[in-house]
Amino acid sequence: MDIDVPGSSGPELKEYTALLRRRWRLVGAGVLGGLVLATAGVLAVPSTYTSVAAVQVHPTGMAEFTGERSGRLTGDVNLDSEAQVVLSERVTAQMAEALPGDPAPADLRERIDVTVPSNSNILELHYSARSPEAAQEGADALAASYLENRGEQARAVISGRLAALREEQEGLYERLSDLAAENAAAQGAERISADAQADALRQEIGDLGNGISPLSALHETVSPGQVITPAGLPGSPSSPLPPLWLVAGATLGLIAGLLAALVRDRLDPRLHDTEDTARIGTVPVLLDLSAPSKRTGRSPDRSPGLLTDTEPDGQRANGFAHLVRARLADQPPATAPGSAPAGEADPDEPGPGHVIVVAGTTPGRAGTAAAVNLAAALARTGSETLLVCADPRTGTAAELLGLTEGPGLAEVLVDGEDPTQLEVRPADVPRLRVLRHGKPGTAAPIQGGAAELVELLRPHAEFVVIAAAAVNERADAHALAASADVLLPVVELGLSRRADLTGTVTAGERFGVTVPGAITVPRQPDPGPAPSAPLPVPPAPRLPSEAEAGSDSGAGRTSKPNHAEVPAGSRR
Repeated sequence: MDIDVPGSSGPELKEYTALLRRRWRLVGAGVLGGLVLATAGVLAVPSTYTSVAAVQVHPTGMAEFTGERSGRLTGDVNLDSEAQVVLSERVTAQMAEALPGDPAPADLRERIDVTVPSNSNILELHYSARSPEAAQEGADALAASYLENRGEQARAVISGRLAALREEQEGLYERLSDLAAENAAAQGAERISADAQADALRQEIGDLGNGISPLSALHETVSPGQVITPAGLPGSPSSPLPPLWLVAGATLGLIAGLLAALVRDRLDPRLHDTEDTARIGTVPVLLDLSAPSKRTGRSPDRSPGLLTDTEPDGQRANGFAHLVRARLADQPPATAPGSAPAGEADPDEPGPGHVIVVAGTTPGRAGTAAAVNLAAALARTGSETLLVCADPRTGTAAELLGLTEGPGLAEVLVDGEDPTQLEVRPADVPRLRVLRHGKPGTAAPIQGGAAELVELLRPHAEFVVIAAAAVNERADAHALAASADVLLPVVELGLSRRADLTGTVTAGERFGVTVPGAITVPRQPDPGPAPSAPLPVPPAPRLPSEAEAGSDSGAGRTSKPNHAEVPAGSRR
């Protein structure tokens, strides 16, 4: 059976949203943890208040000596350099003298921040402290110390320049005095030359005087800048900011929660959705019964129940039955070694049917529930179908189909009973016959005669659906797979393990049976404890011989019908 339904090639957006739905508690815990830590931080960290003083920096008029014209702006003051001057040892030491408590300049620098608004000659001086009053006082002291230091520096430069000019002027006066003494004794050409030198010296002295006069005036009127916005009293703390901390804490918690959810999901050995099943198992999901149903009567555990034509899940099961019939129509049934080929069989005997083994990947009702609905869908869509209950957990099939306990597969294998005499028909599903597992306290030794059992059951129906025990509980499915036509693993979302699904697919490939895809069902009710050990049975099953089967085929059935089942022999 070749069903070309592509699986998921890789994670998609809906897979990540499904991950969030599965791990929302972990993600929520991360966000909540981030909020708790942020709240604790807000409460634990002392409040800090910041006051800002705005200072307009004026040119000192000594740009050629102070380098003020080399700044990044087009003005006369390099504000980048001035911002560093504010943080200098000289300014902070002077500021420390103005503050109470004699703080260390290094500690003050940790509390200072300087910003420069674009295209301006303004310095914004930020000072942080534990109280609003201390922040305001510190910002004012910083502005005053900076302006005082800048003024002192400018006046020092002017004073130095004045001293140099005056010294040079004194030297010229001395030369002029010496030249006058020499000129008094000179005659003729020498006197004319001395007069010319004296005139030149007087000119230089005059030029120096012209330079000294404005510098002297500048020294008295130099303006380093002014405080245009005095430091204000902060009305609220600048840090910590509760909204910012809470948003940051929630964001970091969300990131941590998402990472934890991703890691947890990657390490989780279970399958949670159809996309996960298709990607991990490398087979498509052919029938998904995991979607929540709006049908009344669905139990809170979301068990699929016995589906009907009136609900979407039932129609999906019918569609899958049509797909199985169409694909198996071109595939001859597998035969056991030594059996006659299909073309050489007795024309009076019914043709061999197709055997489909349905095995759960978790113990419990998942595999049997899927097998019952597949068999019911095949019967509803027109195929004579035989459901074989090979799982020792017999309660699911009886519950879904309304059957009572009675002899079945165990009696066929142990006592050699004719299976046609033990089949029953559920009243609600025409064309479906059921071979129950057996009487209470008995178990069917399937693994001792699986191939013979399959060949015995093939002629009894167009499709033989065998509900085998879970692959991680018993090896019955492996024994049956060697003689079956199709092996369908059933994934119980949220409980089936990835390794069990991949192991089932790999086993099918090794046994040469087609594994076209998987069936997914929601998480089922707790299956309870495993069946207790059965009574001792013969080591090898005893299947009815052909003569026994032929002699019993015409015998009347003695089982009596009840409200939910009728003997298979009573069909018209």
